[in-house]
Amino acid sequence: MEKLEIATIYTGNSCTGEAIIIPAMPVNPEYATAYVRYQTYGKTFTPEEGLKQGTIFPELMDFWVN
Repeated sequence: MEKLEIATIYTGNSCTGEAIIIPAMPVNPEYATAYVRYQTYGKTFTPEEGLKQGTIFPELMDFWVN
């Protein structure tokens, strides 16, 4: 069984509302359907490393590499 990645989103602006935990991607995705993964941000690359990687968010690199 695959490990289910979850994301925490908030119902209000600026993380002020109630927290809701949902899957980062659909559990049973359909073929030929576009999905945008919920993004959770933690640490960031330095500006120089971000230019090399094409993003300042390491989590996005982990998603594309795997």
